[in-house]
Amino acid sequence: MNVLSIGNSFSQNAHTCLPGMMKADGCDDFMLCNLYIPACSLETHWENMKSEKEAYEYQIYLPGETVMNKADGVALFEPLEDEDWDVVTLQQVSSLSGIEESWSPYIEELTAYIRMAAPKAKVFIHQTWAYDKGTVNEGFSKYSNNTSTMFDCINRAVEIAKINTDVDGVIPSGLAFQFARQTSLKDMLTAPDGYHASALGCYLAGACFYETITGKNISENGLRIEGVPEEYINLLALCAHSAVEKYNNR
Repeated sequence: MNVLSIGNSFSQNAHTCLPGMMKADGCDDFMLCNLYIPACSLETHWENMKSEKEAYEYQIYLPGETVMNKADGVALFEPLEDEDWDVVTLQQVSSLSGIEESWSPYIEELTAYIRMAAPKAKVFIHQTWAYDKGTVNEGFSKYSNNTSTMFDCINRAVEIAKINTDVDGVIPSGLAFQFARQTSLKDMLTAPDGYHASALGCYLAGACFYETITGKNISENGLRIEGVPEEYINLLALCAHSAVEKYNNR
């Protein structure tokens, strides 16, 4: 299986544990890639698509490997047209993820381009997570500095984008974070900056990717993280599974 994200640091976070999850399943033909620009918006991806600008760091996990390789100066069209993708994901930059008007027409045009360049690929929107209270990200003010408000805005914006693009589905990392915030792990999901994912948050987002693209239950996966208690992994797996199950049953 070949998976490509057109994203930023939030897709990078979500990819961190995913190769290990696939390796734990004995999957030796899984390639995971991220077209990365820090804090990159859909509008910037769209502009790069049109201009063919060589603006990306291409982050690659080759089959069977859990260490990232990198290549600089890559244009968006190059990997899309050079590889045979099974899944391609798109996401909005986190600070704009709940601002409905920031998605269009960029998500529609990017999705149409992906359909043309990689016709066999399923296209998913990655629903990113809301910030924690006290985050250093100034974008939180767009949502009254409230985590629940931000998630509600993200959820609504993603739903509208899903309808407008007719994508194959949504990877509900944002919903999984909201579920996990109702548990004892609520203060452990983000890094000290309050918006990037911590090691636990990376596992949680990776688990949402895993369940969505494989159809398997992450609770049955053997990946464990050194230094993270087993009960934490089990709780994160439950939150990810519940989010994917709830989203798919809408």
